Amino acid sequence: MPVCKAWKENFSRTSFIEQNFKELKSELVIQSAGSWHMKTKLIDIGEDLECESRGLGLSKIHKIHSSCDGFILMNEPGDYYYGKLRVINPATKFCITIPGCSSRCYHRNYCSAALAFDSSTNQYKVVHIFKYYYGFEIFNLSNGDENWERVSGPWEHIHDQPFDVNFLWKNLVSINGRILHWYVNSSEYFISMDVKEGKFSRTYLPERSEVINKTNNYALVQLDEFLSFITCDSETTMDIWILEDFHGQVWSKKHTIVAELTNYICPSKSARPTEKTMPELGKLVCCFC
Repeated sequence: MPVCKAWKENFSRTSFIEQNFKELKSELVIQSAGSWHMKTKLIDIGEDLECESRGLGLSKIHKIHSSCDGFILMNEPGDYYYGKLRVINPATKFCITIPGCSSRCYHRNYCSAALAFDSSTNQYKVVHIFKYYYGFEIFNLSNGDENWERVSGPWEHIHDQPFDVNFLWKNLVSINGRILHWYVNSSEYFISMDVKEGKFSRTYLPERSEVINKTNNYALVQLDEFLSFITCDSETTMDIWILEDFHGQVWSKKHTIVAELTNYICPSKSARPTEKTMPELGKLVCCFC
């Protein structure tokens, strides 16, 4: 639909885009596993917890690693050998292809990649973790350099890592693309990165019960604008903690959920409403409505 020149100039202004972007409602990206071309859906959760799904609007979608400010980081479609990544804006279809990283990773099972924003320089970056021996590397999308920068991790020696060569990195938790968190198979801490500082550190768990020490059975998720630590002390109770101060590592216990007092909102064919146990932590997604 044609618009007048004045309106077009208003729509194109950075201030207009930034102001209206903040008003957009967040949606969940759900992606199926098991094939190179993955089925991907956007899930919109309403105020009454009703759910609607729709397609992402992209013809070829490979593994999605993370998102930041409406942009998506995923594997480059059609690339099977060079380990390239792609950053794409689903709304405009504008995309940037990122060259293969120094670690020669194919970005499939043994790594974790995140799209992040450095607020000190107003630059977008890609943070990549590859296996247990190589470490961490960063690619700057704004400086025109096609080389990845290798950076130090939170461990002084490889033997300080709480995992071995068989460890598979899980999906990271990104807090608005500014602070990143990774599970590392530890009952004491996980690792974090403040993108503005460009440094990795250890963030210690708020509690270390016998259950966590034996199983490392907990989940890290984003709840509103904060990182949340969720743990089940038993099959009937779940505790939810919020990291209120990242740099000071200040946690606050916000909720305790009791299974027998919980009513689940599920599809009609699901057996969950009749159950009185906690769901699997690895399948939790927290939504703020």
